[in-house]
Parts: sequence; C-alpha cells; structure tokens
Amino acid sequence: MKNKIVLLGLAVYFSLTLVASLPGISHLLVHANSDKKSIAADENVNDTVYNVGSVSKVYVTVAVMQLVDQGKVNLDAPVTDYIKEFRMADERYKDITVRMLMNHTSGIMGTSSKNAFLLGDADVDRGQVLLDSLKNQRLKADPGEYPCYCNDGFDLLLIIVERVSGMDYDTFLDKNITKKLGATSIGTSTSLYGSDDITNIYVDGNRFDKEYVMAIGAGGVYSNAKDTCEFGSAFFKGDKRLLSEKSKNEMNTLSTDAPYSLYGLGWDMVSVPEYDEKGVKVVSKGGDSLAQHTSLLVAPDEEISVCVTTSGGSSSYNFSMSKALMNIALEEKGIEINELDVPDVELKSEVPSEYKKYEGYYTSSAVNGVLEITFPDMKYMLVKENAGTTKEIYYKYSDKGFVRVKGDIETDDVKVDSDYECLSFVEKDGKNYLVSDAISEMDGLLRNIQKSGIAEKIEANIVSDDILNVWRKRADTRCVVFSDKYSSFCYTNPFVDMKMLDDTGYIMVMSSEGVSLLKIVDENNAVSFTSVPSDANRDVYDICVDDKGIVHSSLGSDYVSLEVSDKLTKDVKKVSLKTENAKWFSIDDSLTNSDITLDRPNNSAVFVYDKYGEMIYSTHMLDLSDTCSLPKGGYVVFLGENGGTIKIK
Repeated sequence: MKNKIVLLGLAVYFSLTLVASLPGISHLLVHANSDKKSIAADENVNDTVYNVGSVSKVYVTVAVMQLVDQGKVNLDAPVTDYIKEFRMADERYKDITVRMLMNHTSGIMGTSSKNAFLLGDADVDRGQVLLDSLKNQRLKADPGEYPCYCNDGFDLLLIIVERVSGMDYDTFLDKNITKKLGATSIGTSTSLYGSDDITNIYVDGNRFDKEYVMAIGAGGVYSNAKDTCEFGSAFFKGDKRLLSEKSKNEMNTLSTDAPYSLYGLGWDMVSVPEYDEKGVKVVSKGGDSLAQHTSLLVAPDEEISVCVTTSGGSSSYNFSMSKALMNIALEEKGIEINELDVPDVELKSEVPSEYKKYEGYYTSSAVNGVLEITFPDMKYMLVKENAGTTKEIYYKYSDKGFVRVKGDIETDDVKVDSDYECLSFVEKDGKNYLVSDAISEMDGLLRNIQKSGIAEKIEANIVSDDILNVWRKRADTRCVVFSDKYSSFCYTNPFVDMKMLDDTGYIMVMSSEGVSLLKIVDENNAVSFTSVPSDANRDVYDICVDDKGIVHSSLGSDYVSLEVSDKLTKDVKKVSLKTENAKWFSIDDSLTNSDITLDRPNNSAVFVYDKYGEMIYSTHMLDLSDTCSLPKGGYVVFLGENGGTIKIK
C-alpha cells in the first residue's frame, strides 16, 4: 500500500516501511508552495485530532503577538502590568517581562504539576491553580539571566491574553486563529472536551480515557495534522492572516546570545544547523503530552510547512521524520540538505592529569538523577548513572573531548559509539559544569544534533548527623501522590521514593517525573541547588515536610507515606470519598488473588498496583470491567469527590 503526499504540486509516494521504525506513527503531512494544496498521508487525517503538546506554545505566543500588533501588549513590560494578582515568594518576580515568558528566561522553576493532565475530564480552573502554586515558589535564577525551558510561563501568557482581550482563551483562539486559517479542528482541552475525533491513548498497552492537557497555554491545544500544517503556513513570508511581518520576524529571530540556546519567541529552534549551512531559514517546535507527540517544522521563505503527529513515540522521532520530509520538499526546489555526520575523532590512550579534579558527583534534571565520574588509572573516563548502579558508560579522551565508546575498555579494544556524544568540562564562577555535544541516532531516521550544558558538580553540604538520620528514615519509606483530582494522570504512576546519596548531605527523589537530587537544608526542607545555564535546569523544585509527615513539592504535588495507609480487608465494604484527598490502602494477604467488584459514582476512580508499584488495573481503562483481581502485597487507591462512596463487593 502507498501513501500519497503532495509536495510542491508533485505527487510523491512513500511506502509504509519508510516509517515502520517510528513508534505509534499515525499522520504525516507536508504543506508546501503558495497554492497551499496538500494531501494527507492518511485519508482519515481530517477526522483524527491530536493534542499537539508544546506546539501549543507557538499558538499562545501568536495570540499575544496579535495583541502586540494591536498596541495592547508591550513585550518588555512586566507581567504584573497585565496580571495584577500574579505573586511569587521571591521579590524578583516583579522583573519578569512578557518577552521572558516567551523565550524561557523568566527564572520560574518550570511546571506546576497539580492536575495538569486529566483522564476523561477537563473541569479544572487551571489559571487559578497556577497562580496559587506560583505564590509559594521562588525563582531559580534572576529574570533574564539564562534561557531554561519553562511551561508555566506560557500558561501565564494565556492569562495575559484573557486579561487584555476580555475574552476567554477558547473564544480568542477560535476567532483570531482557527477561523482566520479556515481550520476546522483547532481547539483546546475545554472547547473539544468529549469530541470523538480526539485520538485514543494507550498506557502499557491498555486503552484509557481521553487525555486532556489542562496546562492549555503550555500544551493544551488540539488539532489534526492538516490544520497544524496550515497554522505553520501562516509564518510563510508575506502571509498576513495571523501576524504582521514584524511580529513574525520577532518570533523567528534568535532571542538570546546564551550558549546552547536556539530559542526564538515560542519556537524551540529558529536556527537549525544543517539548514543554516545551505542558507535555508527553518523554525521548529516539538510537543509531548504524556501520550501524544507532535513536530512542526516551517521554512518561511521556501513556503514549506511539515507536521508529524503520533499517539505514542516521542517528539524527537517526529522531529527526525519532519526533517526527512522537509528535505524531500527542499530537494524538489533544487536544495539538497546534507545529513549530519559523526565527526572523526582521534582517541588518546591517556587522560591528562589535570582532569583528576573533575572527579565526583554531577547532577541536573537533564541527566535524570546523578552521574558519578571517575578516571580509572587516568586511562579513560567512567560514568556511573544514579551513583551505585551497575550501569557504566565509557568515554575516551580525544582531540574533541571525552567521546563515548563501546567495546572492551580494559584491553582498549573500543570504537566510537554510533550514537555520538562528546563531553567536556567548563568552569564558571567557581562551579564545574559538564557540557554535551551529541548527534543522536534515531532508529534509521535522520540524526538530531544537540549541544548543551547537562550537569553541575555538586558542592560539599555539611549537615549534622541528627538531620541526616531524619532523612535516612524517610528514605526507608515509600510515598504516594494523594492531593490531585480523581482524574489526574499522575495516578498511573504515583509512587515517590527517596534515597540518600551516601553521606553527602543530598537526597535523591525518584518519581514518575524522573530522579532529582536535592540539597538537605534542615530536618524538613530540601532544595534544588543547580545553576546549569541551560535546559538541564528545567522543572526543578524544593520539598518541605510538615508536622504530619506530608511531603509538599513547590511545584504543587503533595505526597504521603504508605506507612499510614489502612489495610484493605474483607471487612472493608465501602470507602467514603473526599475531593483531592486520595484514600490509599495496602492489600491484606487474606485478599490475595481475590476478585472485587466496584460500585462507584461517575466522578471517581480506582487504581490497583502490584507490590512493585506497577499499575495493573484502573477504572480509566476503557476495555475492562469494574471487577479486578487483587495482587499479593499490592496497593489500591480510591479517588473521587466530596459525598461520593465506592462500594466493594
């Protein structure tokens, strides 16, 4: 079977085997040339709507820039001029400007996570949740100091649109973007709630309720591939449907001279190396919800817009596929783009002695935990992930830096890894940073390049044994999310574990969002401390433990120890529900392998996990009944709203 795509008026055919290595591939679309004729790679493309994830950031940026074009918003004015109730627990917030929200330089921690992703539900006042969360947050950097990816900034932009325009965002989007494009599918989690056109999602192979992203400015726009491509075409040179040329140029221009950053306003990249080499301007934005993924690639001068949307996979795969399609369209114009090549390197047999000082622990959100770096006999660099694990990665010193290798390191029978990565060390302001220059393989697709600061060497943190003992005790218990709504996606993986990093004064917090290393301050507080001036410092947070033992994250989620959970026994016949107050049970051995049947109200949910914390059942799974089997040593959580009751048979 062949799929037709029209490129520059020429029919080009692609075999399905071309995209077989892309997980969850669903729709491809290229939109090219001034006549804007296009045919989707799937005849049902107009019927299937995807959450475009962070591509939503370009939509809300366009919305604000439309207000800029009207003289109603000043990009360099403080956010507080437009959102009077915006407050943070850090006086520097007053210096955050509208532009800083768009180019990720606000210094805001990252993503306020409470009720950000819902299953089968879209009833949350996300704006108020965000403002309430930010009131308790500090900044991780001075406003404007360096760019670091920040979702919360774009939800603030949405509030600015509503405050300035006097419209709710759904109305503004429909009037000023959807209708002006002649689109039929563009909407948000709230305007499209309940639509049968929204794609199905799957978690561990099980079909779940629809996913609704409530962080709408950051990631809550939905569209089919055709309309996403049409949106991209609004950036073609001379297209005046959405923005003035001045505003488009503002968005498409590199917004900061910071190293490693290619951000424009809203865009991830306004300079893509392999296209720059050929003098072709390309802008790019990727998007990932928890289950859906999108890549949008636009060449404004060549009038090419490419979109790949999937359920499953990742935006990195979609980006690689988007580039492949962009290259075909450019080739039809006589422009041939060279694929990224792995550089030739000369491996050295010895590591210079001056690198010995860089041994130690390194961390950031980018490395997802902790790296332990050593130089055995100064022959090579050994990197252990998450300190104490058995996974070891080897790097040989070279003329380019420390290059990842594969083979027998002890006999020096090694070669450069095809998934190329070169690490180097940078010293700045008395701190040591690890920088990565990588060209990643994409399972047979085009390679992607990334250069960024990825980690920071941890400093000594001297705390008393009494304080360390308090945290050691906490590290022996497992915690779970309990304060999110019954429909929150977080309950698909709600467990949080802590692990002491030796006696360094740091603790590793492991959750569904990754592994974070926090600096212990006192018996009840541990804080983020990294200052890597790049996206490696995204979505950081502090935690505080109250006198009831509840762990509060500065990003909005709350956790409680499973040690205080009740036992689910045969005597438990019903569970009374409370809004945003999950009721956790450990399964008594007497119920091992027993079947239970649930009689529950509509606004409720039940999840069952095995002893390892793996979800084995949820009432959000669409193809299962209300009867489930209970595993030995597992857990059950009951969720709902005030006044509700779940009966157990």
